[in-house]
Amino acid sequence: MGTTAKLINYEDSLTMPENKLEEIVHGESRFLPPPNKKHGYLLTKLSKVLDRQLDGGAYEVLSQCTGLGIERAPLTYRIPDLMVFRTEDLRRDRVSTAANDPYIWTVPELIVECLSSSNRKGSIQELLADYARIAAPEVWLLDPQARQAAAYRYESGELKPSQTIDSGQATPLRLPKVTVGLAELWAVFEGLA
Repeated sequence: MGTTAKLINYEDSLTMPENKLEEIVHGESRFLPPPNKKHGYLLTKLSKVLDRQLDGGAYEVLSQCTGLGIERAPLTYRIPDLMVFRTEDLRRDRVSTAANDPYIWTVPELIVECLSSSNRKGSIQELLADYARIAAPEVWLLDPQARQAAAYRYESGELKPSQTIDSGQATPLRLPKVTVGLAELWAVFEGLA
């Protein structure tokens, strides 16, 4: 008779060693290879662009460091490449969660994932479905190889394609005063800037 692996829930995760290269998806641990350095450069540049344009008292930009809670049982948390939160939402999250809770349980204004040829995050459809479960208002999928940014917006219970941008400026739905020059991101990725 075969054995069935026990799914990891929220309480289990609090006793597990911290692993920055792991996501838990639908109760199963998934090892994530680290992003390559080009992705790191691109995401650092994007973080700086956003920080420069956002009111530091009203918004926080978090990059590649924090688990975003999706559900507790079985546990699902993702580690988005970049998230933009309202500072007040993060404050409420800190107040409403236990001191030893390693995850953020509030919804970001924007989630950004930088795609890789190794598909390190697994199925894009599953990833988008997880973000839709928390009603993330907007997710950007940056594809530096194809030099495209695809925006998905939450509508009627799912994240639906909104636009694909090859060049020019991208503006987040909930951050209308912010513009991101895509050429600037692709140049950093290619080592040209």
